[in-house]
Amino acid sequence: MRKFRYGWMVLSAIALLHPSQTLQAQTCTAGSSCPPPPLQVIPGQLVRVEVINRTPIPIQIEQLYATGPLALGPGEISPLLFGNTIRNFSLIFWEPTGRKLFANVFQPEEQVLRIEILPGGAIEGEGAVYLRNDGRIDVF
Repeated sequence: MRKFRYGWMVLSAIALLHPSQTLQAQTCTAGSSCPPPPLQVIPGQLVRVEVINRTPIPIQIEQLYATGPLALGPGEISPLLFGNTIRNFSLIFWEPTGRKLFANVFQPEEQVLRIEILPGGAIEGEGAVYLRNDGRIDVF
């Protein structure tokens, strides 16, 4: 009986110290303090990818295992790129002299990803956008 009580005390302490995501989600106000839902596409389906250079300088992009480096001038939109979650679409981007860049990724339509490359960011060198096999999207 003593072990049973001890187990409940431990579970109660964990529940109090680490509230579930459901409890945390109920504390936001819809439309003002709730974070946006994570970007996700339907696993296994074809995804159209648009890359837009929103910097004042030329950049390079490359869809790994599909294209070589492609140059994009300021304001240019890439030729259409396609990917899916089966082959785990990966796009890298960089500025040839090593300036800092970052990507803003959003979904104007369900199976369309728009990637805007912007100046700034925390790290010099390459950035990347990765489409996981479960449909989630990572930006590095």
